[in-house]
Amino acid sequence: MTELNNKNTFPMFCRRCGSLLRFPIFWCSKCRKSEITTGSILFRQLERLLEDERRAEIKDKRGDILRCEVEDCYENLAVLNCKRPAFEEGDVLAVVENGYSRPLGTVIESGDLILVALFENAEEMVKGRKVLFVREAEQLVSYDLQLECLGLYKSGTLKDEEKQVFDIFFENKFNIGKKTARAKDYFILKLGGKRGEKELDAHQKGALERILGLEKGETLLIVGPPGTGKTSVIAKAALELADIGKKVLVTSHTNRAVDNVIGKLPVEITLRIGRPEKIAENVRPYMLLYKVKTRLGEKLRELENEIRKLREEKHKLSIMNKELEKEWSRIGIRRKSPVKKALIEIGERLKNLLEERNKMLKRESEALVNEAKIIGSTLVKSALWPVSNVSFDVAIIDEASQATITLALLGMLRAKSWVLIGDHYQLPPVFKTIEQSIENPEVLDPFSAFNRMIMLVGESEATWLRTHYRSNLKIINFVSKSVYGGKIIPHESCEDEKLKVQAGYPLDPERAAVFLHVPGSESGEGSKSNEAEIDAVKEIVKRLRQLGIEREKIGVITPYRAQRNSIKSIFGESLEVATVDAFQGREKDVIIFSAVATTAFSVRFVENRRRLNVAFTRAKKKLIVIANAHAPWSGLMKDYIEYAKENDSFFSF
Repeated sequence: MTELNNKNTFPMFCRRCGSLLRFPIFWCSKCRKSEITTGSILFRQLERLLEDERRAEIKDKRGDILRCEVEDCYENLAVLNCKRPAFEEGDVLAVVENGYSRPLGTVIESGDLILVALFENAEEMVKGRKVLFVREAEQLVSYDLQLECLGLYKSGTLKDEEKQVFDIFFENKFNIGKKTARAKDYFILKLGGKRGEKELDAHQKGALERILGLEKGETLLIVGPPGTGKTSVIAKAALELADIGKKVLVTSHTNRAVDNVIGKLPVEITLRIGRPEKIAENVRPYMLLYKVKTRLGEKLRELENEIRKLREEKHKLSIMNKELEKEWSRIGIRRKSPVKKALIEIGERLKNLLEERNKMLKRESEALVNEAKIIGSTLVKSALWPVSNVSFDVAIIDEASQATITLALLGMLRAKSWVLIGDHYQLPPVFKTIEQSIENPEVLDPFSAFNRMIMLVGESEATWLRTHYRSNLKIINFVSKSVYGGKIIPHESCEDEKLKVQAGYPLDPERAAVFLHVPGSESGEGSKSNEAEIDAVKEIVKRLRQLGIEREKIGVITPYRAQRNSIKSIFGESLEVATVDAFQGREKDVIIFSAVATTAFSVRFVENRRRLNVAFTRAKKKLIVIANAHAPWSGLMKDYIEYAKENDSFFSF
C-alpha cells in the first residue's frame, strides 16, 4: 500500500474548533471529541499505540521468572523441566534475557515437565540451550500478534476475505445485518447446555434472530448493558448456529467472559482453548487437554507410566554415576563409569518415548479442534495454535467495547460473519501509555472495535438488550435514568434483590442504594488514598460480616490503585478488593465503592460517567458509595447524592 508511505498526513486539526491535535490519538480537549481516522493514518495511530504498549510491557518485571531446564526440542515442540508446577495449560510463555522478554510458545501440558508448542522462529531460542529463564507473557504476545496483523494490512497482499475484514475498520466499509431467522426454540440454556424452563425475553429473542439471520460478510452490533442477559443470548445463538451446521468462535478479551458462555453449552460439541481464570468443575470437561487425555485413554496412560519409570531410573543412575565418578577420581581411576553408558541408553529411550507421546498429544489436539462445532477462546488464543488455521462461519465477540480494533481483528479474520456485543456506556480498552485516557476514557473510543462502529452508525443501528435482571430496583433505576436515558428497564424480579438481614442504617435492606458521607481528604502524589474512607470501609465490612454476609458476596472497589492497595493490606486475600476498571464485567451482592477524591482534578477523574456506571452496576443487592459529599462533584456523583437524599438513603459516618 503506497499510501502508507505518505509522510504528509500530519499534523491534524479539529474539524470543529481548528485546534491542533496531538498524534497518536487526535483528541480535542476543548471540544472533548476524538477524530475518527481511516487508512494509513489509522494504521500509524494503532502501530504507535501498540509499540508504546509493547515497550512498556517488556520493561514490566511483574510475574515470576522461572529457571527451566530444556529436556528436548523437536518439530516446534519443547519439553521444559520447571522442577515444580508453575504454568497451566494455555499459558503463553516468553524467554527473559537481559531484562527483555521474547515470545516462546503456548503450554500444551502442565506439571513439573511442561510441553510447549513453540511460536514460529522460537525454536532457535531453545535448540542447543540447557537452561531458559521463562515467564508468563500473554500480554506481550498479544501486542506482537496485533502488530503482525497490522503488518498483514501494510503488505498489500490481502486475500479478498481478509481485505473485507480490514475494510470494516480501515475504510469504514461494512454491512450491518438486517435479516432475521427463527430459532428452533427460545428456552434459556442451563449449565451443560440443558434446556431451561424459562424463555428469552422479547429483546433477547430479537437479538438471537438477528444473529441467526446474519449472512456472509455481515456484521451485527448488540448493545448489552449490565445484567441484561447477553451471556444467555450468546450461548443460545452459538448452539442454534451449530445445530444448522455452522462452526462458531465464541471469544472475548477475557477468559471469564468466555467461560461464562462455554459452561452453558453441550460439552460434546464444545471445546475450550486456553486457560480459564478459575477452572470450575463444570468448565474442566470442555478443556482441550482434558478431552485429549480422555480420548487417548489407556494408551496414553501406559506411555506416561513408562516415561515416569524411566525418569525415576535415570534419576537413581545419575546419583550412582556421580558417586562412582567421585570415588574413582579420588583413587586415581580415569575412565568412564560403566553407569554412564546405561544413562545414555535410558536418555535415548526416554527421548523417543517423549517424542511419541508429544506427537500423539499434538495430533489429537488438532483433530479435536477440527471436529468441534463451537470453540471458546480469548481473542489472543484464537490467533495461536491450535486455532490459528481454523476457519469459522461466525465469530461472536463478547465485551467488544474493551477490545481494540487490532485485538478484535485477531478473531474476526478467522470468520465469515461477525457479532460484536458491547456497551459503549462502560469503559473502553486500556492503554497504559495514554495519559489522557485516565481522566477521559472516551478518547480511546475510535480504537475500540465496538465503540468505533457505534460512533459511525449510531445507536439506532444496533440491537439492544433492554431488560435488566441483576440489580435491586433502587440501584438500576438510578443508572437507567442517569446513564442510559431510560433505555433499560428493570425486570420485576429486581424488586426481590435485597439482603436477607435485619439491620439499621446504612445497611437497611430496603435502602439498596446508599451514600455514606465521610468528611475525609485525599492524599498522595499520583495515585490517591483517603484514610477516613479506609476506616469507613473497615467498619462497614465488619458490620456486614456480623450480619452473616459471606466474604465472597462482598466486593470493595475504588478508582485508585493506592487506595486499593491500602484496603487490600488490611483484608489480604479474605476479601476481594479491586480498582473499578479491573472489576468491569464482575458482580457481587454487596459493593462498597470508595471514591477517595476531594480535589477538583481528582473529582473529574472519578466522576467520569463510564467509570461510575461500571462501579454502580457491579452491585446486585446493596450499593454503598463512600465519599466526601462536600467535594466539588458536578456530574453523575452529584446526581447520585441527590438521588440518595430523595430516597432517605444519605448518611454520615
